[in-house]
Amino acid sequence: MMPVTQGLLFANIGVFLLEAGGMMRLGAFALWPPGGLESNFEPWQLVTYAFLHGGLPHLFFNMLGLYMFGSEIERLFGSRFYAAYY
Repeated sequence: MMPVTQGLLFANIGVFLLEAGGMMRLGAFALWPPGGLESNFEPWQLVTYAFLHGGLPHLFFNMLGLYMFGSEIERLFGSRFYAAYY
């Protein structure tokens, strides 16, 4: 498995475990639209929302897709572009 894909798998699973354990406040990392009901938009949310998942099935199927296609996409585009694109 390619290094960026492996790192993304571990990062997503790690963030999910922090979420599930109650060690992380989700509102600060979820993507809120500016001017919406929850007008808590912060610039870092454009990156951090990609690591949040709604439950175990959501995490499982997202990571299955990342596992199946991530390494090939990383080989095709290169590790740096792939990491930036993710």
